[in-house]
Amino acid sequence: MAIAFGEIDPYEVLGVDKDATPIEIKKSYKKLCLKYHPDKIQQQQQTVDDAEKFPKVQFAYSILSDPQRRQRYDETGSLDESEVDDCFNWKEYFDSINTKISIEMIDEDRAKYQNSQEERDDILSNFVYYEGDFLKLFELIPHLEFTESEENRVFKIVEESMFQPEFSSSLEKHAINSWNKYKRLRKTKVKQMLKKLAKEAREAHELETLIADKGKRNLKSENDLALLIKSRQSNRMDSLINSLESKYVKKPNKRPSKDLNDDEFDRIQQNLMKNKRSKN
Repeated sequence: MAIAFGEIDPYEVLGVDKDATPIEIKKSYKKLCLKYHPDKIQQQQQTVDDAEKFPKVQFAYSILSDPQRRQRYDETGSLDESEVDDCFNWKEYFDSINTKISIEMIDEDRAKYQNSQEERDDILSNFVYYEGDFLKLFELIPHLEFTESEENRVFKIVEESMFQPEFSSSLEKHAINSWNKYKRLRKTKVKQMLKKLAKEAREAHELETLIADKGKRNLKSENDLALLIKSRQSNRMDSLINSLESKYVKKPNKRPSKDLNDDEFDRIQQNLMKNKRSKN
């Protein structure tokens, strides 16, 4: 069997320990399937990396869910099974799994999982494992997306658990320090995260617009799309230079920015710094 994704670690892909039980492997597999299913990725306009995780999860699970394949990987550290399994059809395997999950199933699982004891246990166990990295929870917990209300809900779960000796005693000093730091900077951290997500949403919208523009302009390749992106970035820089010239440089006739050479650009920067110093 040819290796589908190169040398990956199936345990790392599924986020389980090497001594994980079959139940733990299946539980993690189910969560990752629901999180990275292609329908959900497309619906939420997530990144290319997110879209590539779903088939890797399938591949990793096919290794660890089969006792013989798992034992072979544990003993050799290799995923190459070409000598023992030449006839395995990966396309049929992935297609058969993809048809088993729908948006309705994801929504149903979200309704059952959120605010459940299972979700609470996952939040606290991952908080301990990742040494008090609170924001990391929003990358790991299924169906958990960063909003002010969700941040507040998860914050309360962790905060209340801190008063429980069995939980607080399981935390290392570094984890407690990380948590206290987050509490001190919480308002700032929340604003930064919301700004970051808003920026990513704008970039996703711009990319979607460019892809649509690709069809209108009859662009024939990804290279054409890359040139279009580069052209728009260049136009933005031209506008910035024009704005700077009009504000700080007194010239009878403004030369178009496309004729601006390196020396002239350096001169503009020097004038900017000179004007700034004079104001100060």
